[in-house]
Amino acid sequence: MISDEMANVLELCQHYFEVTEGVFNIFILPALEHAGYRRSFETISNGDEFSEASHNPLLPLPKDCLYMDLDSAMSSVLFPANQQMDLGGIVKSWTVQGLSDLLRIERQIQRGLVNAGGDVEVWGGASDREPWVIAIDRPNGSRMHQLDDLLLLLEDGAVATSSTQKRSWRSSRGSMHHLIDPRTMKPGRSSVIQCSVVGEQLVDCEIWAKVMCIIGLEDGMPLFRRHAQRLEALIFTEDGTLHHVKPSANRSKGQWLGLEADFVYV
Repeated sequence: MISDEMANVLELCQHYFEVTEGVFNIFILPALEHAGYRRSFETISNGDEFSEASHNPLLPLPKDCLYMDLDSAMSSVLFPANQQMDLGGIVKSWTVQGLSDLLRIERQIQRGLVNAGGDVEVWGGASDREPWVIAIDRPNGSRMHQLDDLLLLLEDGAVATSSTQKRSWRSSRGSMHHLIDPRTMKPGRSSVIQCSVVGEQLVDCEIWAKVMCIIGLEDGMPLFRRHAQRLEALIFTEDGTLHHVKPSANRSKGQWLGLEADFVYV
């Protein structure tokens, strides 16, 4: 038996597992630990090297089956024995979205901004005549000048950024990061090193930002076009290139200053 909140989160996990065709999968905790991520980043000093739990490879997770039997009406869930999950890829944005709804709807606060380490939700504009202005950090190696700001004008909506550079570490097998590809049970090796996604729902933005970092442009763009539904993305690749992906005319939630889209989808 589980709480209503946990049932809601797990129901979302099922939904995003389906729409991302298995790329978003909460049962990647063994892969994180296998790669060496077994303690909080707050406890790590510069120069620390993570040690892997084992050199034995893990089996890829199936993309057509999520090992979870959820009964939302009963607030119950059944997992296979010893199944390990990690909800870090969704709970932060879910919490911010819930807090924003509380402030906006129940407390009737006319305008506000909630920022939780890269997961941002805004409403009402910064004033009656001005949108919120949100700056996005550039990844290392970007071709943009160090002083060039990536500025997003957003009155109502959300933006989430995911990166393979922020939570990364060294190991005896090379560089690792926290975005696990369930198809390999290893850190994703795509060319995308950072992705910011703008949309109406923050959880949508966080999930798709992670998906694009994990599987990259070649596999990610067709998936994004099929299922993203009016989301906009700003994508950096490891060669320093910036790609701007947006839906067709008048369907975007915000405006990026000085950027022209190189991918437009219907």
